[in-house]
Amino acid sequence: MKRTLPIVLLFILIVSLCLASCSKTTPSDNTSKGVGRDPALVESSNVEEPGDDTVDSGDTQAPETKDTETTVPPTDTEDTSSDTTSPVPKNDKIEWTVENGKYVYTIPPRDDSGLAALDEMYSYPKTAYEDQPDDWYFGKTSYDETTGTVTYVWDRYQSTLDSMHKYGGIYRGDETRKVAYLTFDCGYEYGATPIILDTLKEKQCPGIFFLTGYFVRTQHDLIARMLDEGHLVGNHTVNHLRMGNLGVDEFMSELNGLEEMFHEDFPDAPAMHYYRPPSGNCNEWTFKLADMMGYKTVMWSFAYYDYDVNNQPTIEEGLAKTKAALHPGVVYLLHAESMTNANMLGELIDWIRAQGYELLPLCDIDA
Repeated sequence: MKRTLPIVLLFILIVSLCLASCSKTTPSDNTSKGVGRDPALVESSNVEEPGDDTVDSGDTQAPETKDTETTVPPTDTEDTSSDTTSPVPKNDKIEWTVENGKYVYTIPPRDDSGLAALDEMYSYPKTAYEDQPDDWYFGKTSYDETTGTVTYVWDRYQSTLDSMHKYGGIYRGDETRKVAYLTFDCGYEYGATPIILDTLKEKQCPGIFFLTGYFVRTQHDLIARMLDEGHLVGNHTVNHLRMGNLGVDEFMSELNGLEEMFHEDFPDAPAMHYYRPPSGNCNEWTFKLADMMGYKTVMWSFAYYDYDVNNQPTIEEGLAKTKAALHPGVVYLLHAESMTNANMLGELIDWIRAQGYELLPLCDIDA
């Protein structure tokens, strides 16, 4: 009996070492599915969503890449790569499908590995684009409802479009297809957003809502509806400042601060991937820095004077302008403060579809 005891102890030691080695396996990516508010998903994952507050707005040092944010530290003995194997390309594309009339998304963590080269942004030029007519209004088209012909009255210079696309920016979508995208900027709430959400739900139509800090602080229930009813949400910064005038640290603080605020209220929501510059104030510097942070900058190919709650256009005027702007890949900017937009939205959606156009979620654009 005494001779068998050391053997038993040795056996127990071997089994313990095997179990310990299994616990070092790196977990799979914490990809949020659906709109990121599935209770079962929240309970099954305790990994903090990367990209929310990875970078301190006052830190000028390059942060660690996403691979270091896993809950299990890397080991020196692990070797999962081969010298002859090509690197796997990164994929931060949002996938979508429709389930029971609602858009459902698979949203990966935002890739902010570009911040490893952040130091260069402190001396990067902030040259304005050549075609900058003003900050706010971009693009003008004319749509002939009888023939379906689109005339491009004015458009961004090709050099500007090349710069935007270089950093993943969005101006319009696929110009070879009859597709349109509805985007809404949310700064304040005057009663229009609930009507907009009701209409989108009735029409089974997707949208994306760009949120400011004030909206996040004051409109929890409306944001919950956006998430639960199959819409994307985007970053419109904390304070709605002219981003091209800011320093690197201030720029990053505006974006990181908004998402931190958002995730305090919605900790199970996925990372934001889209950012819209307030007032459209942008240049190559802003596109490049946002891209380093893992954001796609979303501009628009149509906007109109709809945001002044004390000077609203009539429904007829609003419909005339939005209809005249229809073109393949159009990105509509509509302000959610506008009762005109809220009251005409259903008719506009029906009309766009009657022209043979699809209304798709913004993530359909693979910029």
